[in-house]
Amino acid sequence: MLLSNIADLLEIEEHNVELTKQYFFEDVLFSYQWWLLLGIMIALWSVWFILVDKQRMLSILLAGCISSLITFVLDDTGRSLHLWFYPHQLTYFSWQFYPVDLAVIPVCYMILYQYIGRWKWFLTTLILLSLFAAFLVEPLFVLLDLYVLIHWEHIYSFPFYILIGVIVKWLTDRVTKGSNTSYR
Repeated sequence: MLLSNIADLLEIEEHNVELTKQYFFEDVLFSYQWWLLLGIMIALWSVWFILVDKQRMLSILLAGCISSLITFVLDDTGRSLHLWFYPHQLTYFSWQFYPVDLAVIPVCYMILYQYIGRWKWFLTTLILLSLFAAFLVEPLFVLLDLYVLIHWEHIYSFPFYILIGVIVKWLTDRVTKGSNTSYR
């Protein structure tokens, strides 16, 4: 279909918004996947709140914010390029995968940042975490119909998880260097 002007594009987008809203309220809201996603967010943030070192809260939260920001950008890019799709969301008004972008990724990287200070151990643990995420968690999310791969493979995610972790640690260390909120 060739779009002749912006009005055509806006009409298609409006139709998409209505279909998305209908799909969410008829097929997603209160489905077992919806409850699972809500439970994941609540459980992870509860665990984080129990485990977080309150003395280093600012640097740890910075690590979480950086990882979440990177994930939002990468996730939005992947969705826009039609590399993957999330059939179940917590809300109908955003295609961001909030449970992963705002809970799974930041909580995992914050815990990693909090407990593993030295680069050698950080990288080793990060590689193990990335393997776990790419080859166990992602396939499980596919099995549970939370994640649909279109033009993407799990192997492609592996280096991105590592890259995110390296950026998070490097940038957080850099920003908090010299303050009493960093971990050495």
